[in-house]
Amino acid sequence: MKFPPALGTMRLLAAALVFAAASVAGWRADSLALLRRDGSALFELPVPNGYRFATGYTHSVELTPVEDEYAVACCAVWGWRERVKSSNAGMPSIAPKHGKYINTEEWLVFQGGRTPWRRFYLRVGDERFGRNWIELPPYGRARLYKISPGERLTVTSVKKPPALAPYRGLELLEKR
Repeated sequence: MKFPPALGTMRLLAAALVFAAASVAGWRADSLALLRRDGSALFELPVPNGYRFATGYTHSVELTPVEDEYAVACCAVWGWRERVKSSNAGMPSIAPKHGKYINTEEWLVFQGGRTPWRRFYLRVGDERFGRNWIELPPYGRARLYKISPGERLTVTSVKKPPALAPYRGLELLEKR
């Protein structure tokens, strides 16, 4: 039995839509999240492979700034670079394995190291100790010590369908 040309085209289009919907439903993207102790998300956003973000704090003994830069790739958070103003009081002082040490006039920089984490913990201080912040480009920076003082946050990356990785917490960020 021969179908009219319009019916064959409709079947082909319907099959293409079914396959497209199935591939989108199965597609997974990296999502970066900052979770509170109870598992609720302070921040969550879908990110492209290689997305970079930064955290920083004031060292409690040296009272100097420390800034860490991370990259999200393959469902892991990779330590990319750490910048410090001092190498005293237990702060880094040698180059990481598979990384390099760069001494500038302003910063001591430790770059690379090939260190991936599924998650790591960020202990947030307060106005007096820590003064932790996170910067999520291009959205802005959040002063975590004002939002969640004294809290331990979990920084993690998970794979999930983009529709299930909403943007949460961006209203807490200050534009830079």
